Amino acid sequence: MLSSETVAEKIFKILKGNGHNLKLYTDEGADTVDPSAARRFFLNDTGTMVSLDETENRREIKVSLGQGVEHADLKDTLYQVKNLANRSIIEYTLKQYSKNIEPKDFDYQAQKVRDMNQVNEAIGAAYGSTKSSYQKLESARLVIKHNKPVNEEQRGSRSRNIQAIYIENAEGERYRFPSNNLAGGRAMLRHVKEGGTPYDDFGKHIVEQCNELKKLKEFKRYSEKNGLVNEDTADIVEAVVGRIVSIRETLDKMKGSRSYAAMLEAFESKDEQLDEDDFSDVKNKFTVSYFDENVEGALPYVQALVKEMQAVREHNTKVQETISNLVSVVENSDTVWMKEGTDLVGDPDNPMNHTFEDSSARAQLGAVMEYIANVLEENESTLSNLLSEASKLVDSINDDAMLGKSAKAIASLMPKLQLTVSETENVQAESNEWEKQINHVFEKYNVNSIFS
Repeated sequence: MLSSETVAEKIFKILKGNGHNLKLYTDEGADTVDPSAARRFFLNDTGTMVSLDETENRREIKVSLGQGVEHADLKDTLYQVKNLANRSIIEYTLKQYSKNIEPKDFDYQAQKVRDMNQVNEAIGAAYGSTKSSYQKLESARLVIKHNKPVNEEQRGSRSRNIQAIYIENAEGERYRFPSNNLAGGRAMLRHVKEGGTPYDDFGKHIVEQCNELKKLKEFKRYSEKNGLVNEDTADIVEAVVGRIVSIRETLDKMKGSRSYAAMLEAFESKDEQLDEDDFSDVKNKFTVSYFDENVEGALPYVQALVKEMQAVREHNTKVQETISNLVSVVENSDTVWMKEGTDLVGDPDNPMNHTFEDSSARAQLGAVMEYIANVLEENESTLSNLLSEASKLVDSINDDAMLGKSAKAIASLMPKLQLTVSETENVQAESNEWEKQINHVFEKYNVNSIFS
């Protein structure tokens, strides 16, 4: 297997040999003139980025084309890069973007590498023999057994060809990690070093994360290999891919002391068992002429994702119905009556009588909705109930357009608010003052602009 430095040099020669004007970056985003140290190659003349990405388990050459870049214009270059990936047993991905790309568009990838390098500083560098590798974290130690000899000249060689992973605590007790996932092993190393054990709830959680990751990856391969990604299943497979990425990132972050502490504090032990009937529908969707029993273990995880998706859809439907009904009622109301005795200007519960320096526009919108719902007359029960329900949903609305509708509905409601006839002559003046106050706050936070 070619080292990453050698692959990087070959990428450079291909790009330079085809006459491209290049800018080189390391995996941490720093400028470099050394091709062997480069992991990002930006083609200034075409607005294209060629990246060599690495993790413990895989390597990938990614080609990102900007808007308007024709494949035909880079035919020879792309062919040679793809051929290099195939010869080097490296994954190859080609993606076209709908905008012009610049090096700064890939800063998030460089930040990931920087964060990961900071995380790994606490764990000692890997060392050992041709058959075993070791990494220390103060009093704890990770032991990696390899099924092929380690080649010190190849970068990352000690993180490949893993046969078994063991964790040793300060007393020298050794535990075999039931997965060959190195990120999971390092997460368990951190857990043991912090005083945990592989058998406590959080230790079991780390193992379960690795097991889920393995099963979901098998499920993804099975679905793609058997042509089961279609209109009925595409959203499920997309959710599976998203979960795979999430677990990988979680395990990687867990190696760091801060991330570990935060995750441990937020962790809640769950023991939810799904009956086979719960995922029979998923099983039917992903069955060809027979069902591969090797992916049976992935079904509980897939079904959990399906349930989560269904919950999101139900929530979004509820939001859409509530806000649409609210808009409709407001639009069809000429006057909206408030309870007798309502003192808009002097009421300490009126959110417009308070400053919102540290509050978001969402929080203000929800507070205004809740307040208005509570001061409306009984014969305005329909509007009151809608405002109350909407106030509870504001924080969880993900659709900016729907938030825009909510804000505009409240803005158009304000001039329609009226006190009962029995109130004093100052009622209309107070109502006008109330309208000025809320418009002032909305203008300050530019709610319509934020949510439009």
